[in-house]
Amino acid sequence: MFEVLVLVCLASNPNKCFEMEDTRGPYETKGQCVERSLEMREAIKEIPDHVPQAYKCIHNEIKTPGIAT
Repeated sequence: MFEVLVLVCLASNPNKCFEMEDTRGPYETKGQCVERSLEMREAIKEIPDHVPQAYKCIHNEIKTPGIAT
């Protein structure tokens, strides 16, 4: 499964940045993760003085709780 993080910076001060986490994921494929990052990028552009700088799709193995693997 993949989770997406987007790095967002202030347009007025590009040294002030933070990571924005997705609330919809995780996603089964990296392609779905990339698609979601593009959606997030467009939404972030609508926020005044905020600029999406980069994204990252992180692969996490989902393990069933209580089962030793």
